[in-house]
Amino acid sequence: MRCTALLVAVVVGGCAPTLVPLVVPDGVRAVIVAPHPDDETLAAGGLAQRILRSGGSVRVIVVTAGDGYREAAAAASGHAEPTASDYRALGALRARELAEAMRLLGIRDVVQLDGPDGGVDALEAAPRTTPYMAPETGRGPFSGEDLARRLGDAIAAMVPTLVVFPDPRDHHPDHAATGRFVRDVVARLPVRPRLLSYLVHDVVWPPPHPTDDLLPPPATAEYANTTWTTFTLTPGELATKRTALAAYRSQWPIIGGLLERFVRRNEIFAIAP
Repeated sequence: MRCTALLVAVVVGGCAPTLVPLVVPDGVRAVIVAPHPDDETLAAGGLAQRILRSGGSVRVIVVTAGDGYREAAAAASGHAEPTASDYRALGALRARELAEAMRLLGIRDVVQLDGPDGGVDALEAAPRTTPYMAPETGRGPFSGEDLARRLGDAIAAMVPTLVVFPDPRDHHPDHAATGRFVRDVVARLPVRPRLLSYLVHDVVWPPPHPTDDLLPPPATAEYANTTWTTFTLTPGELATKRTALAAYRSQWPIIGGLLERFVRRNEIFAIAP
């Protein structure tokens, strides 16, 4: 089945997860939504490169500033108990890392919403107009209403044919809540784009791997009846993804083992209904 956003050929085998190959046609208008700086590269750094090389366009929307991560703030500042200034400095550092990673991937269209790291689920759970102050940085007030509006405007302005976003089943609250915000926003668009969701955080996935191994789809019952699509990177795309991911220097000492698990010869997405 061919559409303006992607081409898939369905392959179903026994009880294994349904897996389909993803082929990128020319002229895709893609939006990649990341809860934190680095998620866009982890999940879709290769796909973004292929879309751009195929004459398409890519907008990256980063929902939070990534400034509420205690371990990273402590490591960057040298303070066992980071101050609000330390957390804000981490946010500025992660913004610089994001800029470098996007330059390496060739992405020029980046929208930073600077939302509260660790607070996206709180914005979703509370009444949409309830003000929220980020406890680590003191930044705010934020509201779910404002986040939904700004996220919706940033997506709609692209008139996307493809939206790549965090899977609402992700085990990280920011990722899951961001996924639900995106799903609600896209449901109101006059023209519905294709949707691909991605996982980053799960207790058993992704598995450890040799450097050149393929990333398998999750096979636990939580993701039953999910159709997964796989995208194979060229050696050049993989090398560039690895270099872009290395730009997130503040994260490697803390979660380097997780980041390394996404440096694979392919990327995996769920085909959202």
